[in-house]
Amino acid sequence: MTDPLTGATHAGHDAGTPPDPLLELARAGDWPALARLGRFALAAQTLRIVGVAGERVDPDVAAALAGLTEVEAAVRVKAVARAQRRLAQVDPRPPDLVDWDALAADLEALATAVAAIDGREIGEARTALETLASDAFAAERSALLGTVAVLEGDEPQALAHFEAALARDPQHVRALTNRGNVRLEAGDVDGAIADYQRAIAVDEGFANAHHNLGVAYRRKGQLGQSVAALRRAQRHAARRDADEARASLRGGRRAGGGRVTGAGAGRWRRWLVLGAVAGLALWWLQRQGLL
Repeated sequence: MTDPLTGATHAGHDAGTPPDPLLELARAGDWPALARLGRFALAAQTLRIVGVAGERVDPDVAAALAGLTEVEAAVRVKAVARAQRRLAQVDPRPPDLVDWDALAADLEALATAVAAIDGREIGEARTALETLASDAFAAERSALLGTVAVLEGDEPQALAHFEAALARDPQHVRALTNRGNVRLEAGDVDGAIADYQRAIAVDEGFANAHHNLGVAYRRKGQLGQSVAALRRAQRHAARRDADEARASLRGGRRAGGGRVTGAGAGRWRRWLVLGAVAGLALWWLQRQGLL
Protein backbone atom coordinates (compact mmCIF):
# COMPACT_ATOMS: atom_id res chain seq x y z
CA MET A 1 0.00 0.00 0.00
CA THR A 2 1.03 3.64 -0.45
CA ASP A 3 1.64 5.70 2.67
CA PRO A 4 -0.31 8.98 2.40
CA LEU A 5 2.41 10.85 4.29
CA THR A 6 5.52 9.72 2.49
CA GLY A 7 4.25 8.37 -0.81
CA ALA A 8 6.26 5.20 -0.17
CA THR A 9 4.81 1.85 -1.15
CA HIS A 10 5.18 -0.85 1.47
CA ALA A 11 3.48 -3.78 3.10
CA GLY A 12 1.58 -3.29 6.33
CA HIS A 13 3.27 -3.91 9.66
CA ASP A 14 2.87 -7.30 11.22
CA ALA A 15 2.68 -7.88 14.97
CA GLY A 16 6.43 -8.50 15.21
CA THR A 17 7.56 -5.41 13.28
CA PRO A 18 8.10 -2.23 15.31
CA PRO A 19 6.51 0.90 13.81
CA ASP A 20 8.70 3.49 12.14
CA PRO A 21 9.07 6.22 14.80
CA LEU A 22 9.28 8.97 12.19
CA LEU A 23 6.03 7.90 10.56
CA GLU A 24 4.44 7.67 13.99
CA LEU A 25 5.43 11.29 14.62
CA ALA A 26 4.02 12.26 11.24
CA ARG A 27 0.74 10.48 11.86
CA ALA A 28 0.51 12.22 15.22
CA GLY A 29 0.97 15.57 13.47
CA ASP A 30 4.18 16.29 15.41
CA TRP A 31 5.92 18.28 12.71
CA PRO A 32 8.05 20.25 15.21
CA ALA A 33 9.72 17.02 16.38
CA LEU A 34 10.36 16.00 12.77
CA ALA A 35 11.95 19.38 12.07
CA ARG A 36 14.20 19.06 15.12
CA LEU A 37 15.30 15.65 13.81
CA GLY A 38 16.19 17.17 10.46
CA ARG A 39 13.45 15.40 8.49
CA PHE A 40 12.36 18.63 6.89
CA ALA A 41 10.44 17.22 3.92
CA LEU A 42 8.35 14.98 6.16
CA ALA A 43 7.86 17.85 8.62
CA ALA A 44 6.65 20.12 5.81
CA GLN A 45 4.27 17.47 4.51
CA THR A 46 2.93 16.82 8.01
CA LEU A 47 2.40 20.56 8.51
CA ARG A 48 0.40 20.74 5.29
CA ILE A 49 -1.82 17.90 6.48
CA VAL A 50 -2.29 19.66 9.82
CA GLY A 51 -3.40 22.74 7.88
CA VAL A 52 -5.83 20.70 5.81
CA ALA A 53 -7.30 19.39 9.07
CA GLY A 54 -8.20 22.95 9.99
CA GLU A 55 -5.43 23.92 12.40
CA ARG A 56 -3.74 27.28 11.94
CA VAL A 57 -0.44 27.13 10.07
CA ASP A 58 2.12 29.91 10.51
CA PRO A 59 3.07 30.98 6.96
CA ASP A 60 6.61 31.89 8.09
CA VAL A 61 7.10 28.38 9.45
CA ALA A 62 5.67 26.82 6.28
CA ALA A 63 7.98 28.93 4.09
CA ALA A 64 11.02 28.12 6.24
CA LEU A 65 10.27 24.40 6.10
CA ALA A 66 9.92 24.61 2.32
CA GLY A 67 13.41 26.12 2.15
CA LEU A 68 14.82 23.53 4.54
CA THR A 69 13.28 20.78 2.41
CA GLU A 70 15.34 22.06 -0.52
CA VAL A 71 18.44 22.12 1.70
CA GLU A 72 17.77 18.50 2.69
CA ALA A 73 17.34 17.46 -0.96
CA ALA A 74 20.56 19.20 -2.03
CA VAL A 75 22.59 17.55 0.72
CA ARG A 76 21.19 14.17 -0.26
CA VAL A 77 22.82 14.49 -3.69
CA LYS A 78 26.04 15.99 -2.24
CA ALA A 79 25.29 19.46 -3.60
CA VAL A 80 26.49 21.08 -0.38
CA ALA A 81 27.25 24.48 -1.93
CA ARG A 82 23.69 24.65 -3.26
CA ALA A 83 22.38 23.69 0.19
CA GLN A 84 24.42 26.49 1.77
CA ARG A 85 23.07 29.03 -0.71
CA ARG A 86 19.49 27.89 -0.09
CA LEU A 87 19.89 28.02 3.68
CA ALA A 88 21.22 31.57 3.41
CA GLN A 89 18.08 32.53 1.46
CA VAL A 90 15.61 31.32 4.10
CA ASP A 91 13.96 34.43 5.53
CA PRO A 92 12.38 34.84 7.99
CA ARG A 93 13.90 32.21 10.25
CA PRO A 94 11.48 31.22 13.02
CA PRO A 95 13.81 30.92 16.04
CA ASP A 96 12.06 27.94 17.61
CA LEU A 97 11.98 25.85 14.44
CA VAL A 98 15.64 24.73 14.27
CA ASP A 99 19.07 25.83 15.45
CA TRP A 100 19.96 27.88 12.39
CA ASP A 101 23.57 28.50 13.42
CA ALA A 102 24.15 24.79 14.01
CA LEU A 103 22.74 23.98 10.56
CA ALA A 104 25.06 26.50 8.91
CA ALA A 105 28.06 25.13 10.82
CA ASP A 106 27.17 21.56 9.89
CA LEU A 107 26.90 22.46 6.21
CA GLU A 108 30.34 24.06 6.40
CA ALA A 109 31.71 20.87 7.97
CA LEU A 110 30.07 18.78 5.24
CA ALA A 111 31.61 20.99 2.56
CA THR A 112 35.02 20.49 4.15
CA ALA A 113 34.50 16.73 4.38
CA VAL A 114 33.37 16.43 0.74
CA ALA A 115 36.38 18.41 -0.49
CA ALA A 116 38.69 16.27 1.67
CA ILE A 117 37.19 13.04 0.33
CA ASP A 118 37.56 14.28 -3.24
CA GLY A 119 41.22 15.00 -2.44
CA ARG A 120 41.67 11.62 -0.68
CA GLU A 121 42.44 13.43 2.59
CA ILE A 122 40.83 10.78 4.77
CA GLY A 123 41.94 12.11 8.15
CA GLU A 124 40.69 15.60 7.37
CA ALA A 125 37.35 14.19 6.22
CA ARG A 126 36.89 12.21 9.44
CA THR A 127 37.78 15.24 11.56
CA ALA A 128 35.24 17.42 9.75
CA LEU A 129 32.50 14.80 10.08
CA GLU A 130 33.13 14.50 13.82
CA THR A 131 32.20 18.16 14.27
CA LEU A 132 28.59 17.77 13.11
CA ALA A 133 26.44 19.01 15.97
CA SER A 134 22.81 18.53 14.89
CA ASP A 135 20.77 15.50 13.87
CA ALA A 136 19.78 17.10 10.57
CA PHE A 137 22.60 15.58 8.53
CA ALA A 138 23.17 12.31 10.40
CA ALA A 139 22.31 10.27 7.31
CA GLU A 140 24.75 12.26 5.19
CA ARG A 141 27.45 11.84 7.82
CA SER A 142 27.01 8.05 7.70
CA ALA A 143 26.97 8.06 3.89
CA LEU A 144 30.24 10.01 3.75
CA LEU A 145 31.83 7.78 6.38
CA GLY A 146 30.85 4.86 4.16
CA THR A 147 32.70 6.50 1.28
CA VAL A 148 35.73 6.97 3.53
CA ALA A 149 35.61 3.27 4.44
CA VAL A 150 35.47 2.36 0.75
CA LEU A 151 38.57 4.44 0.11
CA GLU A 152 40.27 2.64 2.98
CA GLY A 153 39.31 -0.74 1.49
CA ASP A 154 37.09 -1.69 4.43
CA GLU A 155 33.98 -2.96 2.62
CA PRO A 156 32.21 -4.42 5.70
CA GLN A 157 32.54 -1.10 7.52
CA ALA A 158 31.42 0.77 4.43
CA LEU A 159 28.33 -1.42 4.18
CA ALA A 160 27.55 -0.78 7.86
CA HIS A 161 27.77 2.98 7.34
CA PHE A 162 25.53 2.89 4.26
CA GLU A 163 23.01 0.78 6.18
CA ALA A 164 23.08 3.35 9.00
CA ALA A 165 22.48 6.16 6.50
CA LEU A 166 19.48 4.33 5.04
CA ALA A 167 18.08 3.62 8.49
CA ARG A 168 18.01 7.38 9.02
CA ASP A 169 16.91 8.27 5.48
CA PRO A 170 15.52 5.42 3.35
CA GLN A 171 15.47 7.74 0.31
CA HIS A 172 19.16 8.65 0.42
CA VAL A 173 19.98 7.92 -3.23
CA ARG A 174 23.75 8.02 -2.83
CA ALA A 175 23.70 5.63 0.12
CA LEU A 176 21.51 3.28 -1.92
CA THR A 177 23.79 3.51 -4.94
CA ASN A 178 26.96 3.11 -2.89
CA ARG A 179 25.53 0.14 -1.02
CA GLY A 180 24.80 -1.33 -4.43
CA ASN A 181 28.42 -0.72 -5.42
CA VAL A 182 29.69 -2.58 -2.35
CA ARG A 183 27.32 -5.45 -3.05
CA LEU A 184 28.37 -5.56 -6.71
CA GLU A 185 32.05 -5.79 -5.79
CA ALA A 186 31.21 -8.57 -3.32
CA GLY A 187 29.53 -10.56 -6.10
CA ASP A 188 25.93 -9.87 -5.04
CA VAL A 189 24.82 -8.66 -8.47
CA ASP A 190 21.10 -9.08 -7.82
CA GLY A 191 21.36 -7.16 -4.54
CA ALA A 192 23.22 -4.38 -6.34
CA ILE A 193 20.58 -4.22 -9.09
CA ALA A 194 17.86 -3.96 -6.44
CA ASP A 195 19.66 -1.03 -4.79
CA TYR A 196 20.23 0.79 -8.09
CA GLN A 197 16.60 0.33 -9.09
CA ARG A 198 15.46 1.62 -5.72
CA ALA A 199 17.69 4.69 -6.07
CA ILE A 200 16.25 5.37 -9.53
CA ALA A 201 12.72 5.03 -8.16
CA VAL A 202 13.57 7.78 -5.68
CA ASP A 203 15.41 10.00 -8.19
CA GLU A 204 14.92 9.14 -11.86
CA GLY A 205 17.52 11.74 -12.86
CA PHE A 206 20.37 10.28 -10.79
CA ALA A 207 22.78 9.36 -13.59
CA ASN A 208 25.20 7.37 -11.42
CA ALA A 209 22.52 4.85 -10.47
CA HIS A 210 21.59 4.33 -14.15
CA HIS A 211 25.25 3.89 -15.10
CA ASN A 212 25.99 1.40 -12.34
CA LEU A 213 22.80 -0.47 -13.13
CA GLY A 214 24.10 -0.84 -16.67
CA VAL A 215 27.39 -2.24 -15.32
CA ALA A 216 25.51 -4.72 -13.13
CA TYR A 217 23.33 -5.89 -16.02
CA ARG A 218 26.46 -6.39 -18.13
CA ARG A 219 27.92 -8.62 -15.43
CA LYS A 220 24.77 -10.74 -15.64
CA GLY A 221 25.15 -10.97 -19.41
CA GLN A 222 21.99 -8.93 -20.01
CA LEU A 223 23.51 -6.71 -22.67
CA GLY A 224 20.28 -5.19 -23.96
CA GLN A 225 19.27 -3.98 -20.51
CA SER A 226 22.85 -2.84 -19.88
CA VAL A 227 22.94 -0.67 -22.99
CA ALA A 228 19.51 0.81 -22.20
CA ALA A 229 20.63 1.76 -18.69
CA LEU A 230 23.88 3.27 -19.96
CA ARG A 231 21.97 5.33 -22.54
CA ARG A 232 19.68 6.65 -19.79
CA ALA A 233 22.75 7.49 -17.71
CA GLN A 234 24.23 9.44 -20.61
CA ARG A 235 21.00 11.39 -21.16
CA HIS A 236 20.61 12.30 -17.50
CA ALA A 237 24.28 13.26 -17.17
CA ALA A 238 24.05 15.46 -20.25
CA ARG A 239 20.92 17.15 -18.90
CA ARG A 240 22.60 17.73 -15.54
CA ASP A 241 25.72 19.18 -17.18
CA ALA A 242 23.61 21.44 -19.37
CA ASP A 243 21.75 22.75 -16.33
CA GLU A 244 25.03 23.38 -14.52
CA ALA A 245 26.49 25.07 -17.61
CA ARG A 246 23.53 27.45 -17.84
CA ALA A 247 23.85 28.28 -14.15
CA SER A 248 27.59 28.84 -14.57
CA LEU A 249 27.04 31.05 -17.61
CA ARG A 250 24.55 33.21 -15.73
CA GLY A 251 27.02 33.56 -12.87
CA GLY A 252 29.90 34.34 -15.21
CA ARG A 253 27.96 37.09 -16.95
CA ARG A 254 27.11 38.73 -13.65
CA ALA A 255 30.70 38.55 -12.44
CA GLY A 256 32.58 39.25 -15.68
CA GLY A 257 30.55 41.63 -17.82
CA GLY A 258 29.23 39.00 -20.25
CA ARG A 259 32.21 36.63 -20.22
CA VAL A 260 32.66 33.35 -18.39
CA THR A 261 35.89 33.75 -16.47
CA GLY A 262 37.87 32.06 -13.73
CA ALA A 263 36.23 28.98 -12.21
CA GLY A 264 33.29 29.28 -14.63
CA ALA A 265 35.61 29.01 -17.61
CA GLY A 266 37.27 26.01 -16.03
CA ARG A 267 33.92 24.31 -15.65
CA TRP A 268 33.14 24.95 -19.33
CA ARG A 269 36.40 23.26 -20.31
CA ARG A 270 35.58 20.32 -18.05
CA TRP A 271 32.16 19.90 -19.66
CA LEU A 272 33.69 19.99 -23.14
CA VAL A 273 36.12 17.24 -22.10
CA LEU A 274 33.28 15.19 -20.58
CA GLY A 275 31.29 15.59 -23.79
CA ALA A 276 34.23 14.33 -25.83
CA VAL A 277 34.65 11.33 -23.52
CA ALA A 278 30.95 10.53 -23.77
CA GLY A 279 31.18 10.70 -27.57
CA LEU A 280 34.12 8.30 -27.60
CA ALA A 281 32.24 5.90 -25.33
CA LEU A 282 29.24 5.98 -27.67
CA TRP A 283 31.50 5.35 -30.68
CA TRP A 284 33.13 2.37 -28.91
CA LEU A 285 29.75 0.82 -28.05
CA GLN A 286 28.68 1.20 -31.68
CA ARG A 287 31.89 -0.44 -32.90
CA GLN A 288 31.23 -3.35 -30.54
CA GLY A 289 27.74 -3.76 -31.95
CA LEU A 290 26.11 -2.87 -28.61
CA LEU A 291 24.23 0.18 -29.89
